[in-house]
Amino acid sequence: MPYISTPILYWPLLVLGAYLLGSVPFAQVLARIKGVDLQEVGTRNVGAGNLTREVGKGWGVLAAVLDGLKGLIPVWIARKAGLGLGAAGIAGLAAVLGHNWSIWLRGRSGRGMASSVGVLLGLDPVLLVWTAGWSLAGWKIGSGLGGFLGWGLLPIVAVALGRPPTESLVLLLLTVVLMARRAQGNPDSTPGRGPTLWRVIHDSDRVDGEFPDTAEEPLTP
Repeated sequence: MPYISTPILYWPLLVLGAYLLGSVPFAQVLARIKGVDLQEVGTRNVGAGNLTREVGKGWGVLAAVLDGLKGLIPVWIARKAGLGLGAAGIAGLAAVLGHNWSIWLRGRSGRGMASSVGVLLGLDPVLLVWTAGWSLAGWKIGSGLGGFLGWGLLPIVAVALGRPPTESLVLLLLTVVLMARRAQGNPDSTPGRGPTLWRVIHDSDRVDGEFPDTAEEPLTP
């Protein structure tokens, strides 16, 4: 019987491993080194943004890099194993899911932005020009809105650029995951502080009766 190489047989294990890797809350680990519990300070969001504010910029950058690697490594392994864009993308998506809803924290964690950058870097780095451009635009129009336009419209950009259907589908799923996490808000968010759609678009709470330009500072990514 001829030998048939079937790396797809190992794909479920890769997806599981990616989720577990994504679940490692590097921001919380680094904060603990400095004697800080991110679940008890600031926005109580376990992510690089809250770590930056509560511990320092250098620590926040380090956490962002580590979170990015969580998304990149599974995609890189999958591609090296000969798996297609769809299978590799799902592995990266599993890492983002693990980051956003870590089993070690038993609930919501970070926003998944850095991990998503890692996924995109391994899957289609050219598309990072789109997301990075809107991140820079966020300095003018608001970081929450910039993030929504950059990541929320990414699947449409992929289709417009003629990317393979499997890749576009993975990016659509990634967008759904990111927007779902934005809709939840931070642990310190007060229920009823504005419609879910407002959270998704602006990544912030809004007091009833406020106009958009008086909304609270965008939630930490």
